[in-house]
Amino acid sequence: MSAVPKPRLQGQRVWTTAQREQQSRHLKSRQIWLKSTGPRTPEGKATSAQNARHKDYEYREAAKAEFRHITSYLRTQKSYSKLLNLFLKQEHSLSIAKHNAYIDALFFLENELIDIERQMFGGLRFSEIAGLESRLRKQNIIPFPDRPPTS
Repeated sequence: MSAVPKPRLQGQRVWTTAQREQQSRHLKSRQIWLKSTGPRTPEGKATSAQNARHKDYEYREAAKAEFRHITSYLRTQKSYSKLLNLFLKQEHSLSIAKHNAYIDALFFLENELIDIERQMFGGLRFSEIAGLESRLRKQNIIPFPDRPPTS
């Protein structure tokens, strides 16, 4: 199978097969990769560690983390709702052991939801945030959400 030629950009050099082979021999003879040391100082290492980051890297990472928290919360909430629905349908026909097992599982999922809420809102829960916002509104203070940097 022959190679498909790559489309050339305007002003881009065209290499012949002989030129490619000559350049390859030249680079292999120099072995510049053996002399490369990379950053040596802590400042250089810190700078090179940031090479692949975009200007809005932190914002993107925060948005991804928020999305993961939201999806985790919704999945846990869905599990809680299904379990609660199943429990309410079977409540009267359950043995005491099964009844207690359902209650324990529901408490566990409730605590998971609370933990996710606190991770999302820096230690606060939805109800606490709602109470805080209502108190701020009474004082005519409107909280603004963080916005990404514009440039």
